[in-house]
Amino acid sequence: MKTIPEISADEIQLKIHANNWKEAIRLAADPLLKNGNITENYIQNMIDSVNKLGPYIVIAPGLALGHARPSSAVKKTGFAIASLDEPIKFGSKDNDPVDLVVILASTSDTDHISLLQKIVMYLNDQKNLDFLRKITTDDAAKEVAEQINGGNDNADN
Repeated sequence: MKTIPEISADEIQLKIHANNWKEAIRLAADPLLKNGNITENYIQNMIDSVNKLGPYIVIAPGLALGHARPSSAVKKTGFAIASLDEPIKFGSKDNDPVDLVVILASTSDTDHISLLQKIVMYLNDQKNLDFLRKITTDDAAKEVAEQINGGNDNADN
């Protein structure tokens, strides 16, 4: 059985600055690019998807889930999270502006679903979202990574 990839603290960026939604996606995906999980083409694929389909990636108030179809632009399944220092408009009538960007990159549809389930388990808890929005330290990023990787073992924040 394949294990679901874990997120590391260095894949969680805190209070980064982006000037627009495209830059927010690029910056949020940067750790995956640096780690060799994805190529530049994957970032462009995510942007192209939003340009074509609209801001469907803004899945909840303030939360964007950047992703594209599994392709050769994904070398290794993984995910990254970025909180923004200032919210950005993605064009979502109901859920703008966005201050949290999660990037999912999968080598297969199966990995995509498994990764999505893992991150949704964490993000489904408003307490976790609030914590993610307010943290500013590497230690707090490590705590988030441990919570996500541990499943439902949420610390009291």
